[in-house]
Amino acid sequence: MIRIQFVGTGGAFDVAQGNSAAWIEFKGKNILLDCGYSVYPRLREKGIVSRVDYLLLTHLHDDHAGSLSTLIFHNTHVENKRSAILYPTADFGDHLYQYLTFSQQKPENHSDFLPLWQFPGRGISFIETTNMHVPGMQTFAYIFEDEEEILIYSGDMGNPTLIAKYLNENPSTKKIRIFHEMTFYPNISAHCYYKDLESLTEKYEVYGYHLNEATEPTDNKIPLVAHFPCLLL
Repeated sequence: MIRIQFVGTGGAFDVAQGNSAAWIEFKGKNILLDCGYSVYPRLREKGIVSRVDYLLLTHLHDDHAGSLSTLIFHNTHVENKRSAILYPTADFGDHLYQYLTFSQQKPENHSDFLPLWQFPGRGISFIETTNMHVPGMQTFAYIFEDEEEILIYSGDMGNPTLIAKYLNENPSTKKIRIFHEMTFYPNISAHCYYKDLESLTEKYEVYGYHLNEATEPTDNKIPLVAHFPCLLL
């Protein structure tokens, strides 16, 4: 089974919950999925910064990439190693490179930029969700698949239609777990309203993240990552 533990489960302004990011153990490698401004301090606290094998990002908002440069500099100057950054599309790879030039001038001095298909053993694919979070921003959901299960991590996206479409078009008898960002507030197009996820729970194992669990309404049917110690780093 693919192991996933969350470094944080909150949104951009949920300080106590930390930025949503996931530590994924997959095919013998440790993948850090997103690296928001609270993530590097959390990894230092846990003493596992040196164990990150690959970095992967859903998009470049600060709560998903805000400590990326710091983690890379840590690898360079403390661990004496290069970082390995996976990217889903060439365009996003270029975008990520330019993002890092603001703090690193020459990102290639610190990191190797690798297309997703070069991950050893393959097994990681993506769904591009550009414009489903905020207009004009490139965003991605990721799919991890091994012999036993399929794990889907949504990233920030306003509704689950593309994930539902993918699953309908790619039926599988494997166990399917979906970790989907969501909000308890209606009429927020940048995030998925919790009631819009309920239909997915009829077929799949769905968990919600990227929120403050203290705001959970009594009629919520989506299990929250924050309520499962086994899913927390």
